[in-house]
Amino acid sequence: MDLSQRISSMDLLRGLAILGILFMNIVAFSAPDDAYMSPAWQAMASDTDKMVFSFQFMLAHSKFYSLFCLLFGAGMVMFWQRAEAKGFDAKKLTRSRMAWLLLFGALHLTFLFFGDILFIYAVCAFCIMGKVTWRGDKTVRRGMIYMGVGITLFTGFAALTLIPMPKGQEMMLLPQSPDVLADKVAQATGSFGDMILYNLTVGGGVIASLPVMFWLLGGIMLVGMGLMKNGFFSRGFSNGAELTLFAVGITLTASQLAMMWQTDFVQLFALIVPLNALGAVMLALAVASRLIKCCIKNPNFLMPLQYAGRMAFSLYILQSIIMTLLFKWIAPEMFGNTSRLDAMGIAAIVIALQLVIATIWQTKIGQGPLEKMWRHLTYRSVKN
Repeated sequence: MDLSQRISSMDLLRGLAILGILFMNIVAFSAPDDAYMSPAWQAMASDTDKMVFSFQFMLAHSKFYSLFCLLFGAGMVMFWQRAEAKGFDAKKLTRSRMAWLLLFGALHLTFLFFGDILFIYAVCAFCIMGKVTWRGDKTVRRGMIYMGVGITLFTGFAALTLIPMPKGQEMMLLPQSPDVLADKVAQATGSFGDMILYNLTVGGGVIASLPVMFWLLGGIMLVGMGLMKNGFFSRGFSNGAELTLFAVGITLTASQLAMMWQTDFVQLFALIVPLNALGAVMLALAVASRLIKCCIKNPNFLMPLQYAGRMAFSLYILQSIIMTLLFKWIAPEMFGNTSRLDAMGIAAIVIALQLVIATIWQTKIGQGPLEKMWRHLTYRSVKN
């Protein structure tokens, strides 16, 4: 592999992941955090909300962040190899890169979006960095073990929700009481300080779950590392492997969705049990393999998505800026009052806008603004 050349399949997949993730994040931008978990967050869900949630769950929920995790792991290997080829201390340079990502993530979480992934990914990267030099097969096997630990922990946590608890001591109630939701809406759309407190409170809870989340996310990253070394992003899987991954992944996701329907989307066990988390990884791998083959036949396949993938960092932050401005400042009355169907429409419009922006920027200017800043800070830190 020529390390000086971009890999079109990785750009395409990264563009798909960073734009597709908005179809889930739009819910967290437009409503209290409870809405992300269930359509029955404020009352018994309507049939329309249930259907839109089901659409999101089958096609988007966990799928795009799983794909992005795979690419993140693969990207670490690529960055490490390129650093060595340029004569840099790859470990030191990677640490600098992740330290800056950690800072970007902390700022993003605090001022824009409590659902930030940059901080979490950077933490996971620090924990698995030492395995970048392992052989591909060994890294994939270790990643699968990590994922197994994560799935087991999530399953155990889901099982705890089945234990009867005294009234008022439950982990979470669905639907949420109107008073609780009113407080969350008021804080999320209040003063600048209130918004920061909301982000830190909810985002802090997500970060606190890292000891459990790491095993799943870090495992997926390790699999991405191993696949990068084994040449997956240059050839994909066999057609049979793709079909198997797709069939099993769909079955797992559909099984959890069926449980949700049977329990009216209010039982925590059905909402938390990680069948979809495992299925999402399989589906991400199947879709990635198919699109890689498309890029092998035509390196310019879906170029607007490839352009988006080249500036994924900038577009990710741009999504947060647009959504924060819309739901917190321009039209705060929409927060908590936007239906899932309308939210999906807004997401589709923003995605289309970002495809246009990415195409113009990449053809007229080049490297994305945040990508350029991140690269400059990374290398300056090492040189100094």
